[in-house]
Amino acid sequence: MKPFALFVAAILLMAGLSLPTLALESKFFTIAQKTISLDMGPSFEMTKGEFNTSSNGMVQQEFLIIDTATPGAAFISVMSIYDDIMSKMSGDALSELLLMGGITGLEEKGEREIGNWTAVDHLGKNVTIHTISTGDERIEMLGGRYDMAVWNLDGTTYAVLVSLLDQNNTTQIIKTLAVS
Repeated sequence: MKPFALFVAAILLMAGLSLPTLALESKFFTIAQKTISLDMGPSFEMTKGEFNTSSNGMVQQEFLIIDTATPGAAFISVMSIYDDIMSKMSGDALSELLLMGGITGLEEKGEREIGNWTAVDHLGKNVTIHTISTGDERIEMLGGRYDMAVWNLDGTTYAVLVSLLDQNNTTQIIKTLAVS
């Protein structure tokens, strides 16, 4: 009877091991290093600023572009979106949402949009640039206005641009800014 008991125990063990089991899985996020590039003239320098992580579904890296030949600079924030809801939105819709949130915040501070114009990005898409008038003394000496734009660089990566440069250099940033 012992061989039969061992045989039954082995069958039960094999049956137990062959039962389907539920695999546990979950998504997780990692940070990947990418390269930002843009094609500007020899008088331009780019410096990396703060790296910010947040619990609201975004990671961002800031950059400052300075023209060493003439007064002017541009601030770029490159954001990676990992929020489930925001990442399901179309790139154009999310860009518009981020832009309108920014402009509303500026209007609450007394700044106002005085116009807009369009440039083409590195993917051939139109990007609307909004010209903002400000009473900020630091910007008064550069004409009292700046340009602002938000656009999708690729998939879940977006750029926010605030430019104190002229229209040609701002267009060049939008036209050539890419991540790889």
